[in-house]
Parts: sequence; C-alpha cells; structure tokens
Amino acid sequence: MRMYSSRQRALLNLTPQSQPVGSYSQIPRSGSHASNRWQQKGLVPSPVTPMQIMHKANKKYVVGEVSNLEEVKQRQLNAILNKLTPRNFVKLFRKVEEVNIDNVATLSWFVSRVFHRVLVEQSFCEIYAKFCFQLALTLPDFREGTERITFRRLLLNYCQEVFERGERKEAKAGKVEEGEIKQTKEEEEERAIHARRCKLGNIRLIGELYKNRMLTERIMHDCIKKLIGDFHNPDEENTEALCKLMSTIGEMIDHPKAKENMDAYFEIMQKLSTNQKLSFRVRFLLRDSIDLRKNKWQQRCKMI
Repeated sequence: MRMYSSRQRALLNLTPQSQPVGSYSQIPRSGSHASNRWQQKGLVPSPVTPMQIMHKANKKYVVGEVSNLEEVKQRQLNAILNKLTPRNFVKLFRKVEEVNIDNVATLSWFVSRVFHRVLVEQSFCEIYAKFCFQLALTLPDFREGTERITFRRLLLNYCQEVFERGERKEAKAGKVEEGEIKQTKEEEEERAIHARRCKLGNIRLIGELYKNRMLTERIMHDCIKKLIGDFHNPDEENTEALCKLMSTIGEMIDHPKAKENMDAYFEIMQKLSTNQKLSFRVRFLLRDSIDLRKNKWQQRCKMI
C-alpha cells in the first residue's frame, strides 16, 4: 500500500471523491454566458437550431484567377501608368494600344485613373499631359445614344468639375447646410490640404493640356479671370493657383495679341503682392510670377 504524508492526505481530502481531479464536468455547459455568446455569433451550433447546409459553388474558386476580362484590362492599364517615365513613354504608349480599349466602361475607368494620378504625382504632370495628347488622338470614340464619348471629352470634364468645385466651395464658405455633420478642426485642416493639393494639380494639368493644344486660349483667359475674382477681397487658394497657372502657360500665352490682357492681369497681381490680406508665402509667389514675366518667362535656374 502506498503511504502518503500528512500534507498529501490533507490535499486529497479537499478533492471530492465522486469526481477525479481535472475532470471537465466542473466546466459549466448549459446556461453559461460564454457559450451563449459564441452561439449568437454563429461560431458554435446551438442545440436548438440545426446546422446550416453548405451549398457547393458551381465554379471552383482559384486563388489569383481573374474572372472578368474587364478586370484584366484595368490591371494592365494600371501597370502601364505605374511605369510611365519620359524614357519609356513610346514603349508604354504602344502597350496601351495593345490593351484594346473597346468600350465606354474601360475608357472612363482609364481616364479617371490618369486624372487622379496627375493630382497625386504633380511632378510628372508634363509627361502625363503629353501622354493624354497622344491618347486623345489614338483611342477610339464611342456613342451612347446621340452622345459622343471621347478620351478628350472625359478628361476635360474631370478638369472642369474640379475647377468648378473650388468655385462652389467659395460660394458656400462659412455656411453649414442642414443635416451636415460638423467636422473637427483636424478633419477640416486635413480636408483643406487635400482640396488645395487637388486644385493646384488640376490647374497645372489644365496649363499643360493647353500647351499641348487640348484647350483653347480663350478657356485659359476665362480661368485666369475666375482665379483673380474680386481682387479687393482676394482668395488665398485662387491666388496661389493663379501663380501656378501663369508659371505653366505664361511663355505661351504672353504674345503681342494678348498683351493688353496680360498687362491688365499683372497690374492686378502687382497690387495683390502688397495686399496684407494674403499670407507672406502667397505674396512671395506673386512677386516670383511678376519677376518671371520681366525675365521673359525664363526660370532662374535656366538663366544661370
């Protein structure tokens, strides 16, 4: 017979004789909160409700397999835009032609991707504008009823929408519409930075498209006049966008026939450059634009 010490006998007496140590019968089964919670989430079948029968899919899913031809085209076009640089411009342009954009859905998606790439990658705006010019000449036109849909028209619609969005923002500045959720200060600042970036990117693209003859000179003068607006009460963002546009298209639009208009614009810009309502940074941009015209639109780095 096995002999136990007094300490071991005391421990054995604490354990109920009818139940072995470590038995699972001590764990509550029915009516526990944990069990009900798991059953409510559907992770454990309830004893009352039967298990749902799993239905077998008609087509087996394969990881990485693309089920839609449209998705294949979008991936190819997105990959082309990711690699676009001045060096491989011609090569990638040919690859776009090989994708075979043969419907409005693909064309609209592609224009949207190109446009939003420009807003994000503004340093590549010039190459994107040249790319757009070639695409507008090459990609096919489509018709939906009596409406003619082209790459150029879709792209310019995006430009116009973002430009006019800024005008609408100015019109309702300081107004809170009914049902509109009030944003925190941080959210407002983040939204303002994003809107400013989009506006400047769009203005730069508009200027580059004009340089590629995709927009007319009359449209450029309309844009300049709208950005100047009420110069007695100038808008900070519009004034910055005006400087961006002038630095982009100034050399091309400042010709003898347009001299009267250009002189009038820069007379206003000269007054704005001393307007204390504008920040020092924007006033400095205005002076840079004025100096740029005096130097016959030659950047300082080029002059050196």
